[in-house]
Amino acid sequence: MSTRWAGTMLDVAIGLAIGVGVGAIAGYIRSKGKKEAARVFSRTVKSRLIAWGAPKLAWAVGVSVTVALTYSDVGGMIAKQIDKRDKKKNNGYIDI
Repeated sequence: MSTRWAGTMLDVAIGLAIGVGVGAIAGYIRSKGKKEAARVFSRTVKSRLIAWGAPKLAWAVGVSVTVALTYSDVGGMIAKQIDKRDKKKNNGYIDI
């Protein structure tokens, strides 16, 4: 799965989990604070990775969410951080 596609899917999953549209994720972070947003996003992303059959990659989620909260494309940054840590590093795909 490409990091672009994974990022989009993670953005949608996060948006559904927090009950807002994908474009409103930044507003959610501002309203709830980074700590609460990181908790919700981590839980959501871990559950998506496990559903995709990649429980071994779930360990990278904590670091990925922390890095991603500094950017507006949360899902995309998480996908890139996971790509840095998977079997074939930095190839633009998440290897499941």
